[in-house]
Amino acid sequence: PAAARVSRRVAVAAAADADSGAGSQATLTQDIIAGISTACVAMPQSCAYALLAGTGVKCAVMAAAASSIPCALLGSSRYLQVGCLSLGALLTRGALVNLGLPLASETYVAGAAVLALYAGATRVACGFARLGNVMTSLPVPLLQGFVSAATWMVFFSQVPAMVGASASGPLAGHFATAAFWLGTHPGTWHLGTAAMAAATFVIMLNGMKIHKLFPSALVCCVLGCVLAFNGLDIGGVVGAISVDVSSLWPPAAFSVPPELLKALAVPGIAMGVITYLEGAAVCRFWADNDGEPWDSNKELIAQGVANICSGLAGGMNVAGVISRSSFGIQAGAKTRLAHGVTGLCLILFVVTGGGALLAYLPKAVLGALVGCGVLPLLAPTGVMKPLFDNFLAQPWPVKRDCLIAWVTVAFTFTARPTLDIGLYRGAAFAAFVFVLEKLYARADTLKEEADEKAAREASASE
Repeated sequence: PAAARVSRRVAVAAAADADSGAGSQATLTQDIIAGISTACVAMPQSCAYALLAGTGVKCAVMAAAASSIPCALLGSSRYLQVGCLSLGALLTRGALVNLGLPLASETYVAGAAVLALYAGATRVACGFARLGNVMTSLPVPLLQGFVSAATWMVFFSQVPAMVGASASGPLAGHFATAAFWLGTHPGTWHLGTAAMAAATFVIMLNGMKIHKLFPSALVCCVLGCVLAFNGLDIGGVVGAISVDVSSLWPPAAFSVPPELLKALAVPGIAMGVITYLEGAAVCRFWADNDGEPWDSNKELIAQGVANICSGLAGGMNVAGVISRSSFGIQAGAKTRLAHGVTGLCLILFVVTGGGALLAYLPKAVLGALVGCGVLPLLAPTGVMKPLFDNFLAQPWPVKRDCLIAWVTVAFTFTARPTLDIGLYRGAAFAAFVFVLEKLYARADTLKEEADEKAAREASASE
């Protein structure tokens, strides 16, 4: 209830006042430690999403470095961490591959930066127009169906990187069918790559059992680099990157041909809306549970500026990242300073030549990191579960929401040419269902009115 949320926020404010003075020093220390710890997770995570997007690691590294500080300065949530995310990477890949651009080519990477600029401009415009609450009020079944299907697509897309092989034949044209082909042809796998991916899964799934702040992703990357450096055949590696700061201006996005700018406008605008929703849902959850102040419009503007900075630096689309934000909270983050410290660490990594450390980073580790990141989201959501629990006996609202979610899943899996088409088709289906629902309700009302009128007339005639 609203009164309860207000009470929690008053309690949070009172606690903040009580903790001032001596407590502020402890908060500062906690934020710095949390920011550094989160940066150790953010860098390998960003590299993993670059593999998914097909942009090359440099694009994601620049996005991570350029986006954190703007959000720390302008955002409203003290917990939300912004960076590259799986859904944004998948949408980026879909939009650019659909235009026939070769993966990781100069034009491809510049196109990813253009998409970030469009997404950023869209969010800034929506924030100033105060459309935040409108954007976050889309039907829950529609969003859950789309995100669930997109999550499975993300996982399937990483199977080739995790087994060191590619599908062949007619099944190779779709992430899901390609993953099925690879699963049924283990003889094509590269054993070193598969073993490294399996080790990454083991570490990622058990690291928290050692300690809640155990840097599982960083440990996996260090282990992979050590093995590759010592000559073990664990598959392909990312390769070193270098960043010449003086070459960042003029931005590569400014050199994109006009026809490509026009072709990327609609996907970029759609990306600005779609990828915002994940982080917004988390912010709303925190706001409802602990009184965390949150302004959707302010967050839109902050993330819009972050995307613009990312695009100008040659980076890709960014948004609120659930896993990184949760890690920051567990690491002790108390204010947005922790996010700023994370951004500063990422910038230092770029400008001090940290990209050389990627020379031995195995792609198998990055693929497994992405796969582990989406594992908690692969199970059907609460809205989708009634399909497996006596569906026909469920009340109509439950069946309706479940149907919308699963139809959106089907639309997303079969979406061509880009993934977001599935969301649009799901929205059209949801609108169709709701219109039918209103028409049937209106018909029932008219029937009841007609029956009442007939009863009155019959009574009067007697």
